Amino acid sequence: MTMKKKRKCCDDRRGFLLDSWQWIKVIAGVVLVVPVLRFLNFDIPRKTRKIMVHRVLKVGGFILERDFIIFDRVGGPQAVSRKCTHLGCRLNYNEQEKVLLCPCHQSRFSPAGKRLAGPAKLDLETYPVETLGEGDNPGFVVTI
Repeated sequence: MTMKKKRKCCDDRRGFLLDSWQWIKVIAGVVLVVPVLRFLNFDIPRKTRKIMVHRVLKVGGFILERDFIIFDRVGGPQAVSRKCTHLGCRLNYNEQEKVLLCPCHQSRFSPAGKRLAGPAKLDLETYPVETLGEGDNPGFVVTI
């Protein structure tokens, strides 16, 4: 009765090819998985934008822009984001109730950006506002 030898790594050409194929699969898996993991963990820093608003802000009034609303506050103008912190819907301003209202899920925010009600858990983002000169060229520069 003859006993078969247990094949050791790389004893013959077939064994070498089988072992090489296993290593190729491992390396290919690592090559594919590493970029995916880096992508999932990647944080893109936002670039700041300066937006000029050439409109007059009335006392106690507001200026509605696409990305933000400028309110006349006691300490000066204040810009508040129009992006709801729940799912990112664009907020509308209700002048009668003096609240920012989300049309998607009815989250409510004060003109200062504080969360009042709804599924949103966070306050709105506020942006710094610079006042341009008075007279011929009134307006504001909002940095978002």
